[in-house]
Order: sequence, then structure tokens, then C-alpha cells
Amino acid sequence: MSRKDKKNRVLRKGESQRKDGTYMYRYIDLRGNRKSIYDKHLSDLRKKDTAIRRDVDDGIGGDGDKISLNELFDRYMSIKNIANSTRVTYTSLWNYRIRNSDLGAKKITVIRKSDIMRFYRSLEEEGLKYATIRHYDNMLSPCLQMAVDDDLIRKNPCAKCVREFAVDDANKKNALSLEEQEEFLDYIKDHNIYKAYCPIFVFMIETALRCGETIGLTWDDIDLAKQQVRIDHQLVYKKKDGSYQFYVDTPKTGAGVRVIPLTSRAAEALAEQKKMQFARGWRTDVEIDGYADFVFSTKNKTPIMPSAVNNVLLNIVKSHNTKLKSHAALPHISAHMLRHTGCTRMAESGMDPKVLQYIMGHSSISVTMDVYNHVSDRRCREEMDKMEQARAV
Repeated sequence: MSRKDKKNRVLRKGESQRKDGTYMYRYIDLRGNRKSIYDKHLSDLRKKDTAIRRDVDDGIGGDGDKISLNELFDRYMSIKNIANSTRVTYTSLWNYRIRNSDLGAKKITVIRKSDIMRFYRSLEEEGLKYATIRHYDNMLSPCLQMAVDDDLIRKNPCAKCVREFAVDDANKKNALSLEEQEEFLDYIKDHNIYKAYCPIFVFMIETALRCGETIGLTWDDIDLAKQQVRIDHQLVYKKKDGSYQFYVDTPKTGAGVRVIPLTSRAAEALAEQKKMQFARGWRTDVEIDGYADFVFSTKNKTPIMPSAVNNVLLNIVKSHNTKLKSHAALPHISAHMLRHTGCTRMAESGMDPKVLQYIMGHSSISVTMDVYNHVSDRRCREEMDKMEQARAV
């Protein structure tokens, strides 16, 4: 005889209704443990029931309900092959904002997309920039994807979150337009103070190197005869062994080791840099972890710190926008924006995405395609606008 609820509806195997009217479903999980779920409405209970039975049939779950996000991150970091500097940065960021939070303590089986979006929104409300929020996404997304690959959860709640979040970020600007790029370079090349930085900034845009890769270059890495540069290390300035210091680290990803052909503008910038180093006596006389004779140096004959690069860019933009009021103001510019600007120029030229991925040192083509697709969308709009203008004539 079939069991029925108070509304005379037939209950399925495992379903029951308590005296207070609440519905309950009992099942056996993958570890053989008896579990129960509850809901006030039978239809909602059955939605949960269907999802649970599907997970059990597909072998998804396991110990997922026992593992917190913090524990998952620790597992991920223990097996992830990344540069030491990146490991230090990720651990620091995680410990600062996730380790002691409700999100960090949550079991991974109950984390939803809305939890991730709420976390990103909280970072924005704290005043953090989009680039910093991307750092957190770079940790959370692959970490949770590992749980998907291990059949601990069915789907990654972090997937596409940062992209959707960015749509609402009106202040996000990843790259300089071509006009802004030329305005920036034209301004510094004739400036009494900032013209000394023209070679490094031209080189960064032309090669799209990371800041650490740029400041870590030595003249042995450059082959002007073949017009190419080899990237196999980066220079980092962070806390190590109790004090802040320069040290050489591996590239950010395994794909970071590469040989990049130089454009004529990049080669000219290097030639100008070498000429200026000799003329001013700025050739570096320090050795860091076996590397010496750095391409870009300070008047103290030492490599340039990453923070110094960004400080110079900040001062250039401030100077430009104050003195040249008749021109359109330049946006905030960072070393990372110069890299993204270089990548955007390459994509705009129609460069093959796989070649662009190699030059950028991206481990995943999806990262490259984020830039490539954005450029394609914009060019599509421009071409459609041209058609509209032609039609109006």
C-alpha cells in the first residue's frame, strides 16, 4: 500500500512527512552513511532529491561535504606547480581575506555562485581594484575546478563569476587606446626628466612582458643580431628570509619560458637604453642569484624595483594631465596595463591567438582569448559604425 502525505499525494521511496508538515527524504551517500534532507514543500524536496540521486549515481560527492574551502585551497597549493613568488602572494592574499572568513570555513558542497559574487562585491566595497579581485579569482577558480575534477562537486561555482562581475565595473580599464599610447610616449620622449624611462616603457609595450620579467632582463638575454629576447626568469622584490630583498625566481607559469622576436621599435629602445647606460654610467654592478648586468637600471646602478616602475608611471600621468590641459587626460597607468596594452595591439593586428598565447606566456589559451575576443567585439562595432556612416552619405 502506497504511503501518502496530508494532501493525499503518493510519497516515493525514502520520502515521508513529519507531524509538523515538513517533508523528509532519506538516502545513502557514497560512503554508505544514512543522510536526510528536509523541506516544507514536496516539490522543492523532490528537486533536491533528484539532484542528490544524480550525484550518487554519477559518483559525485564523496568527502566533499567534509572539506572546507580553506582545506581545499591548502590541498591545491600543495600540488600546484607555480613560481615561489606567486605562491607567497596567493598564500598572503588568502590568509588576509579568506582564511578566517565565513566563505573559507564553508564546506565546498554548499558554496554557490552567489557566495562568490557576494565575496567579490565585498572586495569592491573595500576599495579593491578589479586587478586585485582577479587575483582572488585566479586562486578560487582553479581551486574549485580541482574539486570538480576530483568528483567532489558537480560544477565550479566560480566559473565566469569575475567576468560577469567586471561588466558592472565602470572604472575597469585594461589597456590604453592607440591614441592614448602615442600620447603617453610622445609626452615622455621629450620630457627633461621622464625621457630616461622612454626605452623601458616602449620595450614593455612592444614585447608585452610582465614587469618582473622586464626588470630581470640581463644583456645576456638579449640578442640584437637575431632581434630576439629569451625569457627564463623574473626579478622579484619581496620579503624573504625575514627581510625585503631582490631575488630571481622562475617565470610565473611553465609557459613563461619563451623566446620572443623583437620589433624594430623594441630593438631601437634597447639600443637607446644601452647607449644611455654607458653615457650616464648606470651599468649595474650588482649580482643577484647569479644574474648580473641588468638591462634596466637606476642611477645607483641597481635593478629597478616594481613599485618604482608604477610610481614613475603615476607621476608621468599626473604631470601630463596637469600641464597639458588642452589634451584628453590620460587614465591611470600601471606596469600591468602596459603589458595588456601590448597584448591588445598584437591582437588588433590580427596575430594568430596561439602565437599571441606563446608571446604572452599564458598557460591557458582562454586567458589570451579574453583579450582577443574583446578586441574582435570592438572591431566588429567599429566596422558596423563605418557601414552606418557610409549609408548616411
